[in-house]
Amino acid sequence: MANTNLTHQMIAREAAKILAEEAPFIMNINRGRQDEFGEAVNGYQKGQTVKIKIPPTGAVFDGAVFAGGGAATDSAEQSVDLTLDTQKHIALQFGAKEKLLELTDFRERILRPQMQTLSSVVEADLMRKALGGVPNLVGTPGTVPSVMKTYAQARARMNNFLTPVGERTVCFSSDANTELVDSSRQLFNPKAAIERGFLRGDIGEAQGAMFYEHQSMPVQTNGSQATGFTVNGAGQSGSVLAVAGLTAAATLTKGQVFTIAGVFAVHPLTGIATNQLQQFVVTADFTAGGVTGSINIFPGIKATGPNKTVSAAPANGAVVTLVGAASTSYRQNLMFHKDAFTAAFAPLPVLASCEGYTARLPNGVSVRVMTFGDGNNDYERTRIDVLYGFTVVRGLHAARITE
Repeated sequence: MANTNLTHQMIAREAAKILAEEAPFIMNINRGRQDEFGEAVNGYQKGQTVKIKIPPTGAVFDGAVFAGGGAATDSAEQSVDLTLDTQKHIALQFGAKEKLLELTDFRERILRPQMQTLSSVVEADLMRKALGGVPNLVGTPGTVPSVMKTYAQARARMNNFLTPVGERTVCFSSDANTELVDSSRQLFNPKAAIERGFLRGDIGEAQGAMFYEHQSMPVQTNGSQATGFTVNGAGQSGSVLAVAGLTAAATLTKGQVFTIAGVFAVHPLTGIATNQLQQFVVTADFTAGGVTGSINIFPGIKATGPNKTVSAAPANGAVVTLVGAASTSYRQNLMFHKDAFTAAFAPLPVLASCEGYTARLPNGVSVRVMTFGDGNNDYERTRIDVLYGFTVVRGLHAARITE
């Protein structure tokens, strides 16, 4: 018998569930900030912002004299902003007869295909934003990784920056999955895991992370500037790097990764230099207005004191080496800890004169379903909306695996 009571509440809850089912990236990052956006009685307003505090590291001094005779460690916390600034929706139009469908039929025939599209777009948007804050990169640009060692290198890179063990995830493309399953199937035990990898194309857990095949992995397109420019001025620090030797109207795109000759990564607590050059990521699109310019970067350059990020400030004329070729696109896979990123989904209110419902699931996902009618043509127009914010909290607790 047809269900004549297919309500907005039922549709909204089903839509939120489908969104969660189709979104392994969203479901494996921190989503615990919703309640920090103000009193629920006032609703959530687009553009609201909360600050997320990042605890500082300390400094260890020798001897009995307090702080070695100098100043104590500045305990001021760093912070990043999480802003509800992105709204996306799907638009449905159907007649009165579609409302007579059973919930199961409506879910599978109408709702699921639409929510899969919305989920893919939102996931792609979030992962693309993540690239702009993740400098760690392994693999060979232009080559699909085919061995588990590449993912082990990503794990090692995260470990070097003291990423907590557990709650780690890998989202990777179907091409990367195909290569990895074929080359690594013999490594998975017990028998059930081998069957899952070889027969169903599912890796499962490896290298301390859960692997999820994803169809919306972002693509990094490099700017027109080729490797060959240099640092412009010695002793630089902070999140802006002055460079020289740029070509005319050269561009760098947000998310590009580079290294600087002689600037090595350090242990986050001891500050001791490693044998690996520190990788930096461009955090904003850049277009040169001449042979010199200034690039926004992460991590910021700090060569002394607590929260030290590099072994030494770059020398004047130090060569900057970009990852990958100019004007070339490379798909990026991601390994990350849950707290490397955070997202918040806001429960949008239903507008006056409209019918609807906003579902907020315990997992933090909120979806609004809202309908307005066209009585002349016996149609209803329904929009399903999500409002969300995203930010990179600890970009060094993630790693990119390039293709």
